[in-house]
Amino acid sequence: MHTERLTMKSHVKRTLTAAVLSVSFVGLLAVAGLTGRTAEVIRNVQAQGDNPTADAHAKVFPCSTATLTGRYAIRGEGVVPGGPPPAPMVPFAVVALDTLDGQGQVTDADTASVNGVVVSQVNHGTYTVNEDCSGTLTINIPTPPFQLTHNLVIVDKGNEFYLIASTPSVLTITGKRVD
Repeated sequence: MHTERLTMKSHVKRTLTAAVLSVSFVGLLAVAGLTGRTAEVIRNVQAQGDNPTADAHAKVFPCSTATLTGRYAIRGEGVVPGGPPPAPMVPFAVVALDTLDGQGQVTDADTASVNGVVVSQVNHGTYTVNEDCSGTLTINIPTPPFQLTHNLVIVDKGNEFYLIASTPSVLTITGKRVD
């Protein structure tokens, strides 16, 4: 009887582990499918851990501010505060052409929808890049004056980057080099 319970517990544990791994993998595939990059996500997942090739690549291609140079098509969405605190969160979407100068300056020509109100404007900001290809990007919005600060990760040798807002919001953005 005791052996049956141990066998049953082991079976339940294996089944739960397999289910969690399956759900995680399906979730990754779903996210990749939404972005059209299934194969790349699978390669990146496989590259995690102690992969000498991935580690060697990271050492061969360290990032710097100059890694992000040129024009990038930007697309993002999420929710942002609808005004000064304690304003409620409202839907947000943006498309833009950002020009990064390789020295830490960015010009952001965007069209954004904040709670259905659409505005096109040109904003300026700064960015920093660490050797590990992480960094920050800040856009200065003149009216009302405030800053949008993001954490960034660079991929594909600077041809693409991902941002997540680090100011109060739930906002993710992708940038892809266009020239």
